[in-house]
Amino acid sequence: MARSTWLTLRAGLWNFFLHEHHQPYSVLDNLPAVHEQTPQMVTFIGRGVKSAVMEKLHFNPSTQNKANEIHLQIDASSIKDHSPILLADCELHNAPYLTPAGSDGSLGDIVPRPLLWHNKVSQSMDPAICAHLLYAKLISPFSTVICLFEEDLGGLSAVAEILVRWLMNFSNRPSDLPPSTHPRVLILTNATHYSNFDEQAATKQFMNNVGKEAEKKLGQLTGGRDSRMKKAELDRLLAAQFGGMRLVGFPGLEESHRSWKSIKARILRDSNEVQKYRQQAQVAFSALHFKAFFHMACDHFCSDITSPFSFVRASRFPNPIPENLQFHLLSFLKKVDRTQILNFAVPIIASALMFDSYPSGMHGFHPEVVFQQFFYKLCLDIDPFNSMEAPSPHLANAIQVAFCQYAFEVLDGKSDQILVHRKVLHRFKDIWESTFSNNTCLACLVRKPENTLQCSHVICAPCTAAYANSNGNEPYTFWIEKCPLCCKPNAIKFKHKPDTAGVRAIITEGGGVRGVVPLSFLKEIEHSIGLPINIQEHFDIAFGSSSGALITLGLFFNRWSVEECIQQFQNLSSLAFRKRRCFGLPLASIGFIRRSLEVLLSFATDSRYGSAGINAALKTAFGSDSYLFNSETGGTKVAIVATTTEDSSTCIFTNYNMAEDRSQDCGYKLIRPASPNNELRVWETADDSSARASSAAPPYFQSFQGYQDGGLGGHNNPINLALWEQDTIWSRQKKQPDIILSLGTGFKKRSDIEGEDKKKPSFFRARCIPRLFRSFLNFFVGESRWQELQNSLPHSVRHRYHRMNIEFNGDEPELDDLHVMASLRQQAKIQALSNDNVRKCADNLVASFFYLELDRLPAFERSLFSCTGRICCRIGPTNKALQALAYRLKEAQARFYLSFDRSVVCVDGNSYEDIRNGLGFSCPVAFETKGLIVFLETQGTEKEDKLSMGAVRSELNIKFE
Repeated sequence: MARSTWLTLRAGLWNFFLHEHHQPYSVLDNLPAVHEQTPQMVTFIGRGVKSAVMEKLHFNPSTQNKANEIHLQIDASSIKDHSPILLADCELHNAPYLTPAGSDGSLGDIVPRPLLWHNKVSQSMDPAICAHLLYAKLISPFSTVICLFEEDLGGLSAVAEILVRWLMNFSNRPSDLPPSTHPRVLILTNATHYSNFDEQAATKQFMNNVGKEAEKKLGQLTGGRDSRMKKAELDRLLAAQFGGMRLVGFPGLEESHRSWKSIKARILRDSNEVQKYRQQAQVAFSALHFKAFFHMACDHFCSDITSPFSFVRASRFPNPIPENLQFHLLSFLKKVDRTQILNFAVPIIASALMFDSYPSGMHGFHPEVVFQQFFYKLCLDIDPFNSMEAPSPHLANAIQVAFCQYAFEVLDGKSDQILVHRKVLHRFKDIWESTFSNNTCLACLVRKPENTLQCSHVICAPCTAAYANSNGNEPYTFWIEKCPLCCKPNAIKFKHKPDTAGVRAIITEGGGVRGVVPLSFLKEIEHSIGLPINIQEHFDIAFGSSSGALITLGLFFNRWSVEECIQQFQNLSSLAFRKRRCFGLPLASIGFIRRSLEVLLSFATDSRYGSAGINAALKTAFGSDSYLFNSETGGTKVAIVATTTEDSSTCIFTNYNMAEDRSQDCGYKLIRPASPNNELRVWETADDSSARASSAAPPYFQSFQGYQDGGLGGHNNPINLALWEQDTIWSRQKKQPDIILSLGTGFKKRSDIEGEDKKKPSFFRARCIPRLFRSFLNFFVGESRWQELQNSLPHSVRHRYHRMNIEFNGDEPELDDLHVMASLRQQAKIQALSNDNVRKCADNLVASFFYLELDRLPAFERSLFSCTGRICCRIGPTNKALQALAYRLKEAQARFYLSFDRSVVCVDGNSYEDIRNGLGFSCPVAFETKGLIVFLETQGTEKEDKLSMGAVRSELNIKFE
């Protein structure tokens, strides 16, 4: 029989701990319909008599040792009912002292939580008082009936004292559930102790005793100043916690089953009535939500003992109210004519708030409760007609009425939230045709937009997934047939990183003509991978600085192949590094005064080369009307690094919006015009330039629109920027990426001579100005940034980080020396062939195609988490590379390893045929583990190329489905 121990209290060195055991939740997990069945819980508090009565009622109390514990079971006869009966068997209060923490055996299924308020209340709190506090604040809100056994608890006077303690000492409101749904309290007493037991009279007498006990407690609390309590005040305290209280007599334990049927019927009748009230108030929770809410109630109980637990607010924990919601609503209202506020803005705002509040599968609280809890004050604050002197609720009330109307359509099952919201949006398609925003998704009004449709409307990633189509073979490729706002057709597809996949990043540093080095390494990596797939498909985020910015834009915006990018880069370099002309003549033709004129012109124009060359080169390469934000990049997030001329602070130009929670003092800025009319072009606009700004390297080129070379801010190798950005974009919470590929442009070999034998610098080199200049040049050494990062990485993750670079034995080539490009390419190729770094990187890139998705939450069984799911591949079945990769894995007899003791074949004959017939990659897996580590083994050789393992954390974030 599975262990039913649910909650225990344990003593630590300085604190008490609540231990929540996951094993008993199997009674909920194994229900036939966890999404539809709404369990009700009957709580039994006592000891020996309680256990005997539960047995008489056929509630089958646990035979395990229950001393000092709470056990959770289910009435087996109710498992298939719409509202099955849970049984909370409580003896937590019987402990004279608390058992030390760590005595519960396996901690695999236990969540220990310290009682953070304990030290603030009393270091020596009685364990029995702590147990009753837990009953009142944690167990009570989830119960429909609470049965107290007076004989076990010390008699009716002791029970009255306990109840008063619940009412007065422990705060009188445990949750925000409506009063009609509060649990009923049944005090069970042995009726054979009375000659003629009269429930009504006995209850009345008991309530008088409760009143006297309350007055006694009030006198203790006030120091005897005022010990009288009015009946109305007592009734208020009772109503705040309980839905009624009765003294119920039960027959002798020796009586037959027939004598006990009425007692069981009474308990179940009261429980069913309370559950009915909860259904009417829309607070009867499904089995899935019951468990999720209880987890959060445990967190609340352990951290905040004074305020009531809010079920409504807890429901938003996985999907919190956006911090910038007011900003987005105001941003929308600024685009609305005041004459259209009531007819246009009100229904749009109300529908958007409903869309955010009732995602698919979330528990449906009453709309008025939701709106008042989260949005009413907000709507008062954004009312454009309000004045500080005379605020009016008219707009807030109008939005609430519309909100409730739309929400009831969803709750009544007439439609889902997407269809309701889409219908509202479509009503105003004519207005949407002239309404656009760069900083607010107009389809939801709660987030910044990311994906640009053909009509130029921009919507956020969640809205893209909500309004788009996708198929099971490529679930993260979305296509929207028509704009959800203006209804115009759309043919653009959007690719999102799978939720449970890790991040793959490529970083390309600057270096003028030496940019051929990164491209040469990329060519070798692509050759080593050996699959018919573009190199761009291997990365989720790409960063570039200076010449690295041009390479990044060429690969990810123009979608050039690596070979084409090499040719284009050489052409760009030839155009950019073109000598100036003087009086119509090239400087090189003027003979002995060439050098002098070059210096004079460089000082006069703030650059060595004219802007015409680089401007023409960029316009030729990227076109004059290619926008940075709305270009198609295959789902890759692209960032170009530049610095400001004013203070050399670092900024990035991106094809994505900044995260809502981005820190304002993170050390660099993300540049994104608020107005669509000022959108950044790839080559240049009237305001800014991405490629042009990042490649404005002094003294070679002039700054552009206040921006210059990205390396001047210390990020010529922007690897740290890429790591910070990937953590922000996908809320990675400092998890390591799957793979980082950093591409250098060469570095000068440092002297190994140290100590007394080290040559002293010449008089000139030792002066202040040369030393400062050398320090300035060190800003551009990307290899230094790489070494600093390596020093900070744990050894266990360094295999994920790959650096490709060449070393110069002599002087470094000049950034504008066109003649060295061929030799640089050759040197990079030799470097790639001289070790296995390229092969390791290629293997890691292939491994990062795969990621794990769990079918359900891990279930705890026998001290291990039991998991079922499938390993998926980022390459879809329409890509011919999938078949080639599957064939390679099949021939190599490659295996996926899970937790080191469980492996499955990557591709067998049947799955290979499925892929050949057009199905996607899917490898079913089932395993038990304490922690999930997955890696790929090919041809019997272990490679530490770990698969994307964001799956577990993502799956464990419970959504209220």
